Amino acid sequence: MPIDLPEGIYSGFSIYGDEVMVPAVNSIGEHWSSPRLKPVSKKLQNWTCLLQLEGECNFRINGKNERLCNGNLLFLSNGNMMERLDQKFSYNHTLWIGFSMHQALKDAPSLLEAWKNFSYVNTRFLPKHKSLLKTIVNEHASPGPFSEEISRMAFQALVYSLQEFVNDVEVESNIPSELTQNPTVLLATDLFEREYGEHWDLKKLSDRLAVSESKLTKAFRVATGESPMASLWKIRLIKGYELLLGSSMNVTQIALMVGFQSSQSFATAFKRSFKSTPRDVKNGTVNPVEPLKLLHKKKQ
Repeated sequence: MPIDLPEGIYSGFSIYGDEVMVPAVNSIGEHWSSPRLKPVSKKLQNWTCLLQLEGECNFRINGKNERLCNGNLLFLSNGNMMERLDQKFSYNHTLWIGFSMHQALKDAPSLLEAWKNFSYVNTRFLPKHKSLLKTIVNEHASPGPFSEEISRMAFQALVYSLQEFVNDVEVESNIPSELTQNPTVLLATDLFEREYGEHWDLKKLSDRLAVSESKLTKAFRVATGESPMASLWKIRLIKGYELLLGSSMNVTQIALMVGFQSSQSFATAFKRSFKSTPRDVKNGTVNPVEPLKLLHKKKQ
């Protein structure tokens, strides 16, 4: 089976061809590369999706230079000429998957038609992209009795999530771009995105990420100008706002779900940030706002 990326680019875990147990997928991997590797190029025979978790790598796609940073997703169709140039740091941690779009969407010809003129996109990935691809990779790396079924379902969900790129749907993450430039901050924020209802404190968070409290605090101060707990507080409010608009739960249920101790503490913080009460938003008596803007606080 053809290999999606220029051979020799990466070193690490990878599976090719008949070893891959998901139909339509012909290569997957999680890789750490060395800057000593020589630049190479290859015409891609498959669709390829790369998620840059750490480091920074430079490519040339069809003659155009592209920089892949922490938190970015590079998604390419087959037929692209892809050349690896260099990387900024001594490490480069990437998740990737190669597949046939024709096989992946053979049961959805109307969706397949939309990909006809797609070339590539370099953008920030969302937590769902990382979670789905990580699931596929992990199930292949450590297979269990249900790994094949889990991998197939995760792959199908990944393909449908990528459909947003061709349908001109604006993809926006709760993680602002300045956070994605520091691996420690990115990991912490991604954790907040998934487990915002957990009762986090600085010690529990630093233990989970295997870093010291001082290093974690400094990383957030440099990247965001605020503490880790302040970033968590904002994510909780954003999740709360989204639930007020899109769920049938009452204010107390939402407050507890997003990690506040009571509906009163949630309402106080909510009104300070959005200038309206949770009940007003829930009842539709105020004009909706864009909660994501809350996270885009400039460094002091």
